Amino acid sequence: MPRLRNLLVGLAAFGSALAPSAIARDAGWSALERPLHLPHLVPGMACPISHSDAAVDFGQFGIARGLGSGPAYPILPRGILPLVPAADGGRWAAQKVLWFVHPRYRGPVLVRGRRLDGPGLVRFDRGVVPAPELRLPAGTTERPSFTRLRATGCYAYQIDGEGFSRVIVFRATGQV
Repeated sequence: MPRLRNLLVGLAAFGSALAPSAIARDAGWSALERPLHLPHLVPGMACPISHSDAAVDFGQFGIARGLGSGPAYPILPRGILPLVPAADGGRWAAQKVLWFVHPRYRGPVLVRGRRLDGPGLVRFDRGVVPAPELRLPAGTTERPSFTRLRATGCYAYQIDGEGFSRVIVFRATGQV
């Protein structure tokens, strides 16, 4: 029993020694956690899919056109996300999405979202309960990810970075 108490005391001291650096590491992300400003659509209303940024030559970077006005873009052809059922048998359907951050922007990017034409969350990457946000660290130019949804419909990402906040609207289709 004394060995267990010593171990717990040691772990508590180790954890408190890490706390200031953990807070400092998260400070940049919490600054990007702005309130979501996503539109609400009446069920049955047309999904206002975002357009590609015509000002960027995506071909020079070897990728398809990105949605929105940047500097961070989901690569979603025609703004359609064709879902496939979860491979793990879970409730979150998925589709791979490449995120491109224009090299002129060097800061971090935080991506979150939700459904616009009804209740529904946007989640990211893998797991039985996927992450509620996608973090692209400073200096990222490309990041493959998974967008995870529970239903088809009209959705939006909110993309927050240093000095900008963008909303990208897309339609999820396919199987759930």
